[in-house]
Formats: sequence, structure tokens, C-alpha cells
Amino acid sequence: MTDEEDNPLSDKIVGIPHPKLAKKLIGHSTQKHYFLNSYISDRLPQCWLLAGDKGVGKATFAWMIAKFLLTTNQEPDDIKVDLNSSNIDSILAPQDGGTLTRIISGSEQRIYVVRKGYNEKRKAFFKNISIDDIRNLQSYCSLSIADGGRRVIIIDTADDLNSNSCNALLKLLEEPPKNTLFLLISHQPNLLLPTLQSRCQKLLFSALSQHDLKAVVTATGREIDPAEEVSLSILSNGSAGVACRLLNSNSLNLYRDILNLASSLPNLNTKKAMQLSQAYFAKGKAAEFENFIEMMQKFFSRLCKTGAMRSPISPSVTNDEAKIMTYLCPSLSSAHLWAEAAEIVIAKLHKGYLLNIDVESLIIDTFIYLEKCYNAIDPNRIINE
Repeated sequence: MTDEEDNPLSDKIVGIPHPKLAKKLIGHSTQKHYFLNSYISDRLPQCWLLAGDKGVGKATFAWMIAKFLLTTNQEPDDIKVDLNSSNIDSILAPQDGGTLTRIISGSEQRIYVVRKGYNEKRKAFFKNISIDDIRNLQSYCSLSIADGGRRVIIIDTADDLNSNSCNALLKLLEEPPKNTLFLLISHQPNLLLPTLQSRCQKLLFSALSQHDLKAVVTATGREIDPAEEVSLSILSNGSAGVACRLLNSNSLNLYRDILNLASSLPNLNTKKAMQLSQAYFAKGKAAEFENFIEMMQKFFSRLCKTGAMRSPISPSVTNDEAKIMTYLCPSLSSAHLWAEAAEIVIAKLHKGYLLNIDVESLIIDTFIYLEKCYNAIDPNRIINE
């Protein structure tokens, strides 16, 4: 078994190095400057909420801060930050030594990570961060720091807190321990309790640019075909974590095949639908079928946007995507019909897989339903809009 299988961590994306191993954070210069300016002005908030889509670099940012604070030998007064400076990464780079070695190995006592636990019997992560997890954190915070310096607490993610654990954390944050920095990571900050948000300094992280996305993915050891850079950036929504997963699962080709099948409507090629199922999915592997559902959601989203805007979305994932989308959904009324179909299709796919229905049957039924939806669109109404 691999180390990943032996020691599964909920704050690590499968197949991608843990964010604590990143040598630097690519992109997000505004966030780096904000942190450093807070640090050198001695106005560093004790609790930060790092918010943004999954996989854009929030956890890497948290570990970058932790490594900087615990290893730097630079005094705040000695750091001069120019908003246009090019040396910010060198300033934030951790200092080599025993502390950095312990951080990377997971043995540094001044860093405490709160994450979902792993259920060995069920071979799955627990649904939430439990109140016991926060009680353990409270016990840790009650201990004194050996050298009197800083310590950092990373909660990855705050989205995983349930009502009890969230309330327990709120009590801890009412009077946070001295010299302790809390870094809460959230993919859906709007769902967090307002009282929790109010105790944090929120720092928003946006999608990575195509250039930065390529740099992050390449840093993980993956090669990106130059012809696929645009497609990968679009389908991942600028998330490096999602981009790596799409590459690992061959989802770019899956999306192209979904497009090609849809382009044959209203004369569905059922043989190609069967071939799609056989090419991508192994029976019983949930992750593979979840990729299909995700790519179908992308397809529906871009299809409906094409009709709503009455023009192709730019840039396109493939050379013929715009033509296919315009053919299927040329108007606002057709966009409404496809949006209704999307809800039904995605719900059926989720339910069908839970009921262990044959994957091939689910995929063929999906495209047969799309064929019916296409035939339900009134061509005369579309033309007259």
C-alpha cells in the first residue's frame, strides 16, 4: 500500500502533494502583500478566514504563513514591502533548519491541524470535524509554548464543522490564546455562521490565471499538452487541485466525447454511448462515475449560458464546442428547457448510482433523455425569438 492509503488525510487531494510540501505559493500576490503588510505593521489578526474555491491555493497559503512565522529570522522592521516588488516570494520563503524539517515531517509542536478524522472500519473520512476534535484543540491551546514564541492552528476546512464543534470553536476564539494564529480554510464561506465569520479577517482567493494554473500543475510533476492549456483552465475554473484531478482521470477527453455525442442529437448514436461507458468507467468505482457527473454538469452549465447570452461562450473548450452549443441551445427559451433537463438528469445519475444500477445503462439512458429534450424544443419558437 502507498503512504497515501496508509495515512489518508482529508486536507490532501488524492494524487497531489500535501500543501505543506509546496516550496512557494504561485500567484495570489495581493494576498501575500496583505499578509506581509499586516505583519510588518504589527497588526496581524489572530484569526484569518481564507476563502475561495477548492484547490486554488488557500491551504498552500496557510502553510506558507505557518512556515514563515515559525522559521523567519527577519524582524518586522527589517522587512520593506513594495506593492510592486518582485522579491515577495523570497521574503516569505521559509528558513532551512530543524523547524522547517519538523514542519514538513508533521512533528513540529507549534503547528496544530484540525481536520476530519478517518474511520478505519468504514475506510472513509468522518462527515464532520467533531466536538471532540475541538476539545482536543482546546487542550492543546491550554498548554504553554516551550520557547514563548508563536504557534499556528490550521483548520482545514471550517466547512466541516458541525453546530457543536463550531460553537466550541467560537468560545475558543472569544479569548484566543496569546501568540496563537488561527487559519480557517473555507470553500463555501457564505455557509459559515455569521458569528464565526465576524471573528475572522477574511481573505478572498480567486481562480488562478491560465499561466499560474499551468505553473502550479507543472510544479506537481505533471506535463500539460500546450493544446490543452485553455481547456484545462476552463473546466477546472482556475483550480489547480481540480486541474490535476481532471488530468489524472482523463476528464478532458471525457468532456470532448460528451460533446460529440450531444452533437449527434436528435439522431443519437447509442453505439458511441456504449463505447464511452466502456472507455472510461470501471464498475463499482465511484470516483470515475463522479467524473462523468461533473463533466455533465459542466456541459449543461455552458450549454445554458450559450442560450441565455445568445452567443457562444468564449473561450471554447474545444474547436467545435461553440458550434455544438449554439446548435443545441440557440435561445433563452431553449436554455430554460435545458436547465430543467439538467436538474432531472443529474438527480437521476446520483440516484441511479446509489442504487447500483449498471453504469452503461445510466449513461445510455442519459443521452436518450437528452434526445427527448432536444425533440421537445419548438424550432419555430426558437427561430422567431
